[in-house]
Amino acid sequence: MFDERVALKIRLEQLADSEFKIIREFNREREVIFQRLKELDAATSNGEMPKEIVTVMPITSLPDKKKRGRRSENLDELRNTAISILKVQNTPIRGVELQRQIEENTGKKIANMTTFMVALERENQRVRKLGRGLYIYDYEG
Repeated sequence: MFDERVALKIRLEQLADSEFKIIREFNREREVIFQRLKELDAATSNGEMPKEIVTVMPITSLPDKKKRGRRSENLDELRNTAISILKVQNTPIRGVELQRQIEENTGKKIANMTTFMVALERENQRVRKLGRGLYIYDYEG
């Protein structure tokens, strides 16, 4: 069942992804600006204009995605198990069968397999949905 809590969690993940992309874009632009300032400083080093010292500190590392909730470590285990099962499987596997194998291996239940797989596909680009309930690990993608 898809409720407001799940929708809010998904939206938080989307916001975290957007923040990550925006920060990365700002860092790229900042590097271009610093490079251009260095070029201008080199061109005007003839003593014509005084150099200004740039005191802006670049962001050297992007913030880590924070895991939310108490079930994040369970989710990581479930996702890693799903990926390992898909890697071993050479043919497409039905979602129901995949869910059964994951639950057998981990001893944990997956409440909504479709939501679980959509999030897994978003996280790992090689996990693909081929059709109605068929999943595969794409080694070429």
